[in-house]
Amino acid sequence: MKMQDIKTLITSGTIILAVALYMIFGRSPAQEKDTTSTDQNGTISIEQVEEKTGNKRFDIEYIKAYDGDTIQATINGKKQKIRLLMVDTPEMNYNKGEAQPYAKDARDYTIKLLEHAKKIEAVYDVGPETDNYDRLLAYVFIDDVMLQESLLKEGLAAVRFIHKPNNTFEDEFRDIQQDAEKEKLNIWSHQNYFQKDGFHPEVLK
Repeated sequence: MKMQDIKTLITSGTIILAVALYMIFGRSPAQEKDTTSTDQNGTISIEQVEEKTGNKRFDIEYIKAYDGDTIQATINGKKQKIRLLMVDTPEMNYNKGEAQPYAKDARDYTIKLLEHAKKIEAVYDVGPETDNYDRLLAYVFIDDVMLQESLLKEGLAAVRFIHKPNNTFEDEFRDIQQDAEKEKLNIWSHQNYFQKDGFHPEVLK
């Protein structure tokens, strides 16, 4: 056997051995990503919000919920209304005081989470901290889970009222909403109930 052939065999053997060892002990990039991820369920952590917005969390004390997306809370001893950023739930007092379909479901869901919470925190986005109604605009976290995300996952809220630059997590919200739409959960179980300009109860009649 020629020396060149021996070198070729040694090189080939080394490569095969390296591949075999990698198959046994190594991990694919996808597997590495899965194991190092702090968020297996796709949830947006409060740490992520703080990092991306540059704002720090603050504690709030829940008082009551007006709708699924609007609550009253005490912040530093002062009563404030808080409007959840970038989501819209059906209105409780819509037409002549009548609640829109799924409005009560959304409000009750929000109330249940808030009433059983061990801690409630909020974080502002990078834009204005209040809206035209003097309500605080924030991401609200209940025991480290974002309330907006929970409502979107349940199909009880839709992505709406996007006002840059208060839209840091718009893409993530739309992805979550898309999953609820595919599963036809709650507000998405009726075609065209939610449209770009809001909810249309007449579609359900």
